[in-house]
Amino acid sequence: MPQRLAWIAGLPALLLGAAEASAQSFTPEATARGVTVMTRQRPDYDPAGIRAGGFRLDAALEAGAGYDSNLVPGTGSQRSGGFAEEALSLGAQTTWSRHALGLSASQITRQYFQDSDLNWNDWSVGAGGRYDIGRASNIRLRYDHVRSHIDVDNFDLQDGNTGRVPVPIDTDIVQLAGTAAFNRLELGSSVEYRRIRYQDVTVNGQRDTVSTNDYNTLLGEFTADYSLLPGRSVIGLVRLQDISYERGDQSGRDSFTWEAQGGIRYDANGLVRVRLLAGYRNRDYEEPGRKALSGPAFEGEVSYAASQLTTITVTAQRSIEESIRESSVSYTRTAARLRVDHELLRNVIVSGEIRGERRKYPQDGGTVSDGIALAEARYLITRNLALVATYQHTERLEAPEGIREYGRDQVMLRLRMAL
Repeated sequence: MPQRLAWIAGLPALLLGAAEASAQSFTPEATARGVTVMTRQRPDYDPAGIRAGGFRLDAALEAGAGYDSNLVPGTGSQRSGGFAEEALSLGAQTTWSRHALGLSASQITRQYFQDSDLNWNDWSVGAGGRYDIGRASNIRLRYDHVRSHIDVDNFDLQDGNTGRVPVPIDTDIVQLAGTAAFNRLELGSSVEYRRIRYQDVTVNGQRDTVSTNDYNTLLGEFTADYSLLPGRSVIGLVRLQDISYERGDQSGRDSFTWEAQGGIRYDANGLVRVRLLAGYRNRDYEEPGRKALSGPAFEGEVSYAASQLTTITVTAQRSIEESIRESSVSYTRTAARLRVDHELLRNVIVSGEIRGERRKYPQDGGTVSDGIALAEARYLITRNLALVATYQHTERLEAPEGIREYGRDQVMLRLRMAL
């Protein structure tokens, strides 16, 4: 494990020490304020899409294969295997100068060659629109249906050395949001409703009724951004969240959460961009005697353009998440990420990322800490073709008594075709 941790810690230095790209020229748009390596337009390699009246249509298909060194982490015996992965995305967006409409659909499937019980199929469909009011005010409405899953390395599914399979989740999301600008003051508000439904699964011949954890949540958010100088402002944020479980015998898990945060938004000549917020969050439960979950709350992002070829991004967040473990309702999640994106050549982009996550489960539920290192190389062959190679290492650094720590390596090569 020390060697793995040393490798993880040294990844950004390895990327920054890579050979500088050959001399490249950039258009003014490519070096504009706030443009990063990943958001930079590359006219020779960006998909053009299809123009249809006032709409732009986009589509992409990815297909590839990979290898997983630890298919079901944390069990008594470690087994490995290969898999095939396929992804499809479709989108339609208006090109109007005012107002906007959009449709989207995506699907991603992973199929293991010898362990079909670990297969999963995620997909989503959505539609949304924006109505502009004046120069900087608007109203937005969006609906999405998302099929996702909880992966087998998620601690919520782990229980000693028992086997497990991915748990599908269906989520309906409706969001209404608006922004209003008054000179230096910009106000924003949103209301989001989510309907979360877990799908029951069969593990080792036994039915696991995960659907007992179905719940609905209503989240309201209000933000205020006051500009002191161009690129420098103070921010205030208030969130209110109500969670209600579908089954009557789970009503004790219902909760109400409030949080208040304040912070800054700062842009130093386009090289360093900062958004930092910190405050306090409290969650009270319907069940008598269940202790409230409260503590500091924060979220932030720092983006540094080290050069025109390298962007460094650091993010951090502390939040409260729902759990499907029988012994826990929620947990406090603290996560941080360091990412380096480097344009090795105009059509070759390499990226490295280190992530850390710590889950604190209340009422002696224990603490779980994970470290993840990721390396990726993206070769843009033409406007319509790209080759992507990815390697990810996951290390379970800390787990409660009775739960195994583990290491997991995943490598994948895929071809992307886009219109």
